[in-house]
Amino acid sequence: MARGQVRLARALALSFLGAAIGRGEDIGATCAHAPGTIDETSMMQLHRFKAVASTDLATLGDESHAHVGSQKKHHGPKELRGPPGGGVDLDLEMLVEDHSKPCHTVYLTNVFTTRADPQGKRKGMPDFTYFERYYRSMLSLPSGRASALILYDYLPEDLVSNYTTGDGTVSFQKVDVSKIDKLMGLNDLRFLVFEEQVKKHPEWETIFLTDIRDVMAIHNPCFFVNRNPDKLFVGSQPNNLKPYKWALRQFAMAGGKYLDWYNSQPDDEVVELNAGLLGGKRPMILSVLRKINEMLMDPELGGRKNGTNVTVNMAAVNYACYQGFGKEKVVTGSPLHSEFRSFENRTNVYFWHK
Repeated sequence: MARGQVRLARALALSFLGAAIGRGEDIGATCAHAPGTIDETSMMQLHRFKAVASTDLATLGDESHAHVGSQKKHHGPKELRGPPGGGVDLDLEMLVEDHSKPCHTVYLTNVFTTRADPQGKRKGMPDFTYFERYYRSMLSLPSGRASALILYDYLPEDLVSNYTTGDGTVSFQKVDVSKIDKLMGLNDLRFLVFEEQVKKHPEWETIFLTDIRDVMAIHNPCFFVNRNPDKLFVGSQPNNLKPYKWALRQFAMAGGKYLDWYNSQPDDEVVELNAGLLGGKRPMILSVLRKINEMLMDPELGGRKNGTNVTVNMAAVNYACYQGFGKEKVVTGSPLHSEFRSFENRTNVYFWHK
C-alpha cells in the first residue's frame, strides 16, 4: 500500500474511532468494526487522545496553542498539551477533524505568466511541475471539505483541462490583469485579483490566500478558524519585523507614511508576517484585503512616484495586519504553519510553508 494510502486508511480509522471515543465507547470493542487498518502506534495515539477527548474536544487547536503577533520570535513548534499525564498528538487531532463533520475552506492561489516574475522563480511557461506539490496536497484533503481556485492570466488549455478535477477540489479561473497598473509586480497585483474574486463569491465563508510554489495544504484549517472568527491567520518568518534589513528595504521602497510607521515601531515587538499565507473568515479577509490594496494602489507609494516597479506586498501585509488590526488579532506560527524556510518534515500543522 502506498504511503499516501496508508495515511488515508489510518485517518479514516482514527476518525471512526475518535467519534466512538467521543460517545464513550470502548476502544477495543470499537476496533473490531473500524474501517481500514490501525496499527499499534495508532492505538497508542488513540489512548492518549481518549485522555482529552472527554475533557473539551472543541478547544483543541484554539488560539492559545498558536503563536500570536506579539511574540518576538518562533522557537520551534508549540506542543499541544492535554491534562497532566496525557499528551496529545496534534497530527491525530487534525486528522480526526479532517474526517469529521464537513467544514469547507476555499484556497485561492495564482499563476500569472504575462508579466515578469520579480523573484525569478519562473522560467518560461509553467508546466504541471510548477504547482505539482500544491496540487497533490489539495487532493490529499478529504473530498468536499476544501476547494482550490487557481487564478491565471494565461496557461495552455490542455494544462487547465487536464488538472481540473471533476469534484471541484481544484479548478481554474482565467482573469485579465492587463488593465492593472503596469508598474505592479506579480506578487502585488495578486491581492487586487484576490479581492475581486472574494467579492464575487459571497458563499465563501473560510478563505485562505496562498502562494502556489511555497505552500502545501496538510490539514483543513476550517475548524481552527471557526474557533477564532475575529482573527487573521497569517504566515510568518523566524525573524522580527524590526530590526530587519530586508523589511526596512521594503518599507523604504514604499516610503512616506509607511516608512514612518515602520520606523516608529519598537524593536523586537512582532514577528515579520509573510504574504504567502493569509486566511480567515470572509469579513476579516475582505477587510484586510481592502487595507492591503489601499496601500498597494496608493499614488504616493515610493516606487509609483518614481516610475519604477512596485513590489512591496510584504510591507503591505505587515502594515495592514499590524497597523490596521493590531498584533492581538494575528495568529501565526505553529500549528497554523511550519517554520518558513526550514523545510520541516511535519504533518502536525495546517500548512507547510517551505
